[in-house]
Amino acid sequence: MNHQHALPPVPIWKLIAVACAGGFVGSAARAGMELGCSSVGLPGWTARVVVNVLGACAIGALFARLCDVDARGIPVGISSNNRLREQLWGAGFLGGFTTVSGFAWDVASAVQDGAFERAALVLTADAVLGIAAAALGYSMTMARRQVSERKDAA
Repeated sequence: MNHQHALPPVPIWKLIAVACAGGFVGSAARAGMELGCSSVGLPGWTARVVVNVLGACAIGALFARLCDVDARGIPVGISSNNRLREQLWGAGFLGGFTTVSGFAWDVASAVQDGAFERAALVLTADAVLGIAAAALGYSMTMARRQVSERKDAA
């Protein structure tokens, strides 16, 4: 028999506060990456591609870490137990660290400049590598999680 007590829902003000705090730090980390890239002579779009791909991998890993799974190991969502972590790290830090608007700006700017090769590179790197990175982060973290849960059950 399961004697765990249901946790009360997280107050909305706490969710907003942790998302804002995480977003502030994530945005600062992205700005640091952009400054670092520009200080070594790389264009700003390279930093945005790097943060988007790294962020996608981290988002995949975070979801695998926080999600509830059914008996078959299929994700069924994130419980209220993990809602603060999801807001701090997912919506907050990683939402501030990654940038869809920067990605769109980089592609539009390249197209406007006639730099179609750069536009194709940014599109490919952000979209294809980002999806692959999210899948990699998810699968690696889920595999580690399943090994850990088997050890705990034994």
